[in-house]
Amino acid sequence: MTAAIRRAAGAAGAAAAPLAGGTVLLLSDALGGVVKIPGDVVGYMALTGLLLACAGLAGVLVLARRTRPHRLAAAGGALAGLAIALAGAVPAVPVFATGLMAAGLLASPLLAVPRAYAARTPGGAAWGQAAALAGTAAAAWIATARSADPGTALLVAGVLAAALAAVFAAGAGAGDGDGDGAGPPVRPVARGALRDVRAALPVHLLTGWIVGASLTGGLHLLTFRWDLLGADPARYLAWALLPALVLVVVGRRAAGAAQTVPWLLLAGAAAPLLMASAPGPELLAAGFAVALAAACLATAALDTAVLRPLPESRLLAAAGLTGAAAVVGGMAGFGCAAALRGTLDEGTALALTALPPVLGALLALRVRGPEPAPPPFLHVRGLSVPRGTVPLRRAGLAAAAGETIALSGPGASTLLAALAGRAPCRGRALLGGADLTALDAGQRMRLGLCHLAGPDPRVPDGRPVAEGLAAHARALGHADPDGAARAVLEVFPALHGLGGRHAQALTDPQRTLLSLAEALLTRPRLLLVDGIAAGPCAGAVHAVVRRLAAGGSTVLVAVPAAAEAHPLARRCYAVGRDRVTEIPVPAPEEARRPAVARSTGGSAQ
Repeated sequence: MTAAIRRAAGAAGAAAAPLAGGTVLLLSDALGGVVKIPGDVVGYMALTGLLLACAGLAGVLVLARRTRPHRLAAAGGALAGLAIALAGAVPAVPVFATGLMAAGLLASPLLAVPRAYAARTPGGAAWGQAAALAGTAAAAWIATARSADPGTALLVAGVLAAALAAVFAAGAGAGDGDGDGAGPPVRPVARGALRDVRAALPVHLLTGWIVGASLTGGLHLLTFRWDLLGADPARYLAWALLPALVLVVVGRRAAGAAQTVPWLLLAGAAAPLLMASAPGPELLAAGFAVALAAACLATAALDTAVLRPLPESRLLAAAGLTGAAAVVGGMAGFGCAAALRGTLDEGTALALTALPPVLGALLALRVRGPEPAPPPFLHVRGLSVPRGTVPLRRAGLAAAAGETIALSGPGASTLLAALAGRAPCRGRALLGGADLTALDAGQRMRLGLCHLAGPDPRVPDGRPVAEGLAAHARALGHADPDGAARAVLEVFPALHGLGGRHAQALTDPQRTLLSLAEALLTRPRLLLVDGIAAGPCAGAVHAVVRRLAAGGSTVLVAVPAAAEAHPLARRCYAVGRDRVTEIPVPAPEEARRPAVARSTGGSAQ
């Protein structure tokens, strides 16, 4: 529920600025009539407000050191929305101009914080751009519906933007009270991440160019080629924004990698050509949809590739810098389209604005994105155990080779049994690329893929210990099974001289040590330890786990309480029926502090 609230809050923050700013720009001519100044002057005031928003980013970075960025964005966005509402309610030139300038400066955090916020989560950048597009669509529909009363339209847009900023404040901090308030973990700067920020700046500038040039030229064509006046141009834009929003949502997978950015920029470059040659306003409106969808998806792909790998300390600054580049590019596209119309006909001027995005497609090749992470050695996905003491539903887990992970909770033993092949399950469990679920328990053990060490060793009760271990070694393909059995027995002093005894005659601690001896004999790629990590044999268990992990084996240890595995495991998870929750492992100096659970949703991947 908290994750859903945070996603909704991020969408609200991303939509606030386009809603208010878009309404001002689309109603500039009508507002000029109310305020008694030329419409072009209103447009220049709005653009000046955008420049003030870019200039205010330096102050945002300073203030973000003292307060949480989402609170800063919410406060600035709410005040900016109220300033816009005041400009609409009081149509006097001093109040109107002051309201627009103040709104631009106060909205500075909205250029960076929502994008930085969205970049933290997989797929968040595309949803953030979809929310921004939805805010622009709302602005277009308000401008269409209230074109005869632009002051009221501005009042409505400002109040709605302030409300969205308040929602961002309330939802973006959901879960902030959890834990000790230390904030997110510090990540190192990924290799090439800062290089990609620099390479992305001109590409962001040209995505803004696509939006500015296409909107300016297209709206001008609607007015002067087809004589559409008043609310009609905004109405065509409003209808075009709906398929643009659908394109962004459906095509959001294209925003998952930097390699798609050149193609998206080429699609954006094609939009002015489509609009310039359109035989009617309907096809021209399709050009709006293509241009805006391509620009939004390109921005989302750049944010995924460039912003997400950055540590928290660099994320906000990079989001602000690239956001300012996009604003400057939009204003440059706006100005170029207007300048070209002074010497060329409308269609030719709009077609020529397609050239810079083609150059942007070439520049986008320099943005490589983060190096792909190697797949996890153990990757459990959607594992369900329908029957058993504690059934599991779609559990997930990922672990590296040589990593030790502790599992607690009611479903820990069920998960280990499923991985060992002792409980029927559905889903995938990949170990070094091999699917464990395609093999039975015996095959997993004989191939050295998986071994379950528990209170009941594999040596049959009716056979002597040494003979049973030798048979186990023979099944594993050891060249000297008897020697291998003697060698593992020598590791445990408590088993000295017990090779001739039957397993049923051993005490419980001795049976635990025998199970560990079998694990050393197997040397599995995945060791599963269940029910023996605590108690009198804990020292021996820890020694064997560390020895096998040092050799590259992945180890999962089921423990009654996560705190018991802190000296051993790098990560701890609580396994419930339908949820795998991470429990942070404290640093050595924090070992006595109580652990705080952090939910990972349905899986830990």
